[in-house]
Amino acid sequence: MIYKDPSRSIEERVKDLLSRMTLEEKVAQLSSARMGDVISDMQTMSFSAEKARKNVPNGCGYLSRIGGATDLLPREIVRLTNEIQKYFIEETRLGIPIFFITEATSGVLSRNHTLFPQNIGAGAMFNDELVYEMGNAVREEMLSTGERFSLAPVVDVIRDHRYGRYEESYGEDVYLVSQCGMAYTKGLQSQSLKNGIIATLKHYVAQGFSDGGKNCAPVHITDREIFDQYAVPFEAAIQEGGASSVMAAYHEVDGVPCHASKKLLTDVLRGKLGFEGLIVSDGNGIQLVKNYHDYCEKLEDTVSLTLNAGIECELDYMFKTYLKDLCLEGRVNPTIVDNAVAKVLTLKFKLGLFDNPFVNEDVVDNIVCSKKHVSIAKKMAQQSMTLLKNKNGILPLSKNIGSIAVVGPLADKKEFAYGDYSYPSHIEDMYYSSEGLSEDEVIARTLFFKRKGTTYEQLFHDTKTIYQAIKKAVSDETKVYLAQGLKDTYNYHNDPDFFSIDQAVKVASKADVIIAVCGDTSGMGRDNDSGESVDRAEINLSHEQRMLLKELKKLDKPIILVLCNGRPLELSYESENMDAILEAWKPGMEGASAITEVLFGDYNPSGRLPVTIPKCLGQLPVYYSQHLSGKKQFWRNKYLEVDLNPLYAFGYGLSYTSFVYEDISMNQGKDGITVRVTVRNNGSFDGEEVIQVYVRKKYTSVLQPERELKGYKRIWIEKGKKVTVEFNILYDSLGYHNIENHLGIENCTLDVMVGSSSDKIYAEKSFALTFEGGFREITRRIFTNPSRIIV
Repeated sequence: MIYKDPSRSIEERVKDLLSRMTLEEKVAQLSSARMGDVISDMQTMSFSAEKARKNVPNGCGYLSRIGGATDLLPREIVRLTNEIQKYFIEETRLGIPIFFITEATSGVLSRNHTLFPQNIGAGAMFNDELVYEMGNAVREEMLSTGERFSLAPVVDVIRDHRYGRYEESYGEDVYLVSQCGMAYTKGLQSQSLKNGIIATLKHYVAQGFSDGGKNCAPVHITDREIFDQYAVPFEAAIQEGGASSVMAAYHEVDGVPCHASKKLLTDVLRGKLGFEGLIVSDGNGIQLVKNYHDYCEKLEDTVSLTLNAGIECELDYMFKTYLKDLCLEGRVNPTIVDNAVAKVLTLKFKLGLFDNPFVNEDVVDNIVCSKKHVSIAKKMAQQSMTLLKNKNGILPLSKNIGSIAVVGPLADKKEFAYGDYSYPSHIEDMYYSSEGLSEDEVIARTLFFKRKGTTYEQLFHDTKTIYQAIKKAVSDETKVYLAQGLKDTYNYHNDPDFFSIDQAVKVASKADVIIAVCGDTSGMGRDNDSGESVDRAEINLSHEQRMLLKELKKLDKPIILVLCNGRPLELSYESENMDAILEAWKPGMEGASAITEVLFGDYNPSGRLPVTIPKCLGQLPVYYSQHLSGKKQFWRNKYLEVDLNPLYAFGYGLSYTSFVYEDISMNQGKDGITVRVTVRNNGSFDGEEVIQVYVRKKYTSVLQPERELKGYKRIWIEKGKKVTVEFNILYDSLGYHNIENHLGIENCTLDVMVGSSSDKIYAEKSFALTFEGGFREITRRIFTNPSRIIV
């Protein structure tokens, strides 16, 4: 048979296999089996061929979260994937292998895998090379367990701090998100999918800028905003990263749910952005077209609506339930089904699953959470540390300080480190929902599969808490006191025993300095204040945590605030009253070490804000690349209560050393502007600086952002030394859709700015751009402006 012959082309093999498939087998490839369909004994996690024959007789497209919904260890995952794959290859009629799909936003969503910083922290690094290394590490770990389909990266440009999933984004900026998205995609997929993992870009498109900052709420944006802002990171990862899959978003745009929008999924994604891969639904996204949006009368109507719009594979069970009958009734075009199945099969051939379907069990323990991968997580955590305030240079602290009080709800909890799509925070609700149920009930409902005796605490990494790391870092003579003051970051259940502030104040009164560890806990909504569908009406630290800080402030002792939060927070009180503020985000398994190294001077902080921090909720939306009129107010140029400026600007971050920008030159060429800048380290610490280049396009047919990032470079400079960096800001990276909706750049005035943040500009120069016919057409965007170190 041609499809079993590896010497034939993939196109030939797909065509041959498709011709042999029944309608039932085709439908099966577009959907999945549940873990409960093939597992018979939770204590041993035994695969049951008998159950598989009964529940999955025609094969299936994929099985999801074999590690992300179980307590299996890496080697056990390999054994089970091999056993399941063997069944589908040897016992189904055509022997079609399946995908094993999992989440991979801040590392593989499986037990004991390397836990990297959440994306918002990765964005703060301004280092896409390190994001690539993370993607490559995730690729190696997924390859070792046989999970070849990742639901990552998130390339949403998010601009509403109320939105619970902000933490999954690399930030508010199109250029920064694009660089990180391309890097992660390339790291996952490698040079060839035979050695790679399918990357799924999500959530298409414009998620996180919705009514009220609410999950799944309507998004109100123009086509031009989609083309030139929110879709650009998708386009970049498709054109430059070769992304194989795109996931539709839950919300609606222009009155149509994204899952049912032919305009977005076919006309724009395929026609305009050039995507040729597989379009998948979000989890239950197809049924939500009816059950959440009420866009159609019957649940079965969602199948034809989404298929016709462009969805080809479901992370749902609507195709599995209704598609066969709809085809037989003539309500779905069989050609659409065939094309979708061909996409699935093509990816399986590209991955090499037909020819090399099994995984070597003996290598997994040397790859998953290896020293190399943990070192990447450590380096990322270090570079994500963003120092927001350092009054009178209180940091770094001496390791020989007399005494320290470590207080706050996250001072001695591992949850400080975990984002919403990291194991185990992501599975917490499933874990506890499974408690008290019989094995048969858990299997039937496909909740969390765990063995008797497995406790939730055992599912965490061996992650140090911040208190433990501080205690280890200081001298033997230093006294380190612990008093959390609050049971959690938020009093979810009005617990009368929640507060122990008096005790915390009493303990802190004995210390020379107070380190307050505050923030939020991420997850899927089980006692979490950040994460998926955990949207907020306020964006400050919880009232409970501010109460604690205000009581500590009365002691008149130095307070260093360490923030471990996924959601960007409003910090007006903290900025005014704390002596130092270190924004650590959700820093992953090496986070405590990275935080401690910054606090005591072993690492010089160099993170930069990938978001704008407002002074108050009422300033939203506030992002640095708004149009000029969005950054002003007519005619008083202020709110009644507060000015228009943010608390902290995009790109901002302090260092223990000082950098001086000198010898800045900008020259115009045929295809762009060459920028050269020398930065000198004038301080007493070695350190890293992030040089940032912004542009402003004026007098165009449609208004442009007041400024937008078009280049950055993280550089290491020894104290007393200097480094020269050159940027090429290419015209084809500056494109936009003009008044006639043509992509290009018109005759205009271009301001080019060099600085250390979006509001700290050291040099600016204007250039008159003139093109033949007044317009330079761009047929393919340039997404990255090259930079290099000269000296």
